[in-house]
Amino acid sequence: MKDTKEKLVAFLSRRGRANAPKGMTLLEIMIVIAILGLIASVVVVAVMNNFERAKANTAKLKIGEIHKALDLYKIDNNDYPGQSEGLRALTAPPGGGPPYLKDVPKDPWGQEFVYFNPARGGGNGIEVISKGPDKQEGTDDDVKTKD
Repeated sequence: MKDTKEKLVAFLSRRGRANAPKGMTLLEIMIVIAILGLIASVVVVAVMNNFERAKANTAKLKIGEIHKALDLYKIDNNDYPGQSEGLRALTAPPGGGPPYLKDVPKDPWGQEFVYFNPARGGGNGIEVISKGPDKQEGTDDDVKTKD
């Protein structure tokens, strides 16, 4: 009797292992995919926010470079380029001297920087702005400095 009982236990234990699930169910796979999707969406949002911030910082750096070139122009010519001359005067200065900039850079959104002499708002200095991601002047996302 003991022998039969051992055989029955052995048979049932083998049978149980043979019929045990060997993979994941469809529900488990769907839950894993949903979790991965949530993680991916959080990462994409974070990266895109940093990407736009990096573009704004790049625009500020380029405006700084333009201001340095404008200051050199003022030292050599006793004044900043006029509004009509614009930033192009930095690539072909009067008197045929070497250019202050090889070419006028574009902002990170592919637009030309906007130059004001005199600065808007009644200022005596100059102003260089980037229109920002919306490519429209005078909106909150403009990147600007005044000198």
